[in-house]
Amino acid sequence: MALSSREKTIIITSHLVSLYSEMAEEGKIPQNQSVIDFLMKNIPSEHKKDLSMDLIDDVFAFISSRPMELS
Repeated sequence: MALSSREKTIIITSHLVSLYSEMAEEGKIPQNQSVIDFLMKNIPSEHKKDLSMDLIDDVFAFISSRPMELS
């Protein structure tokens, strides 16, 4: 079963939110750049049509509510 375009957008958004957090902690992102700005700059253009504030909020809420457990 192939992933839908929306599912791919969710995965990319999740990755970019994680990358933003990591880069912000390392001081590699200007302090005045928001996560929304970072997403809009870095998400592939073919996935921008599926991106919305609701989707970003859902992904961010999901990521921040679960501790990362590495095995």
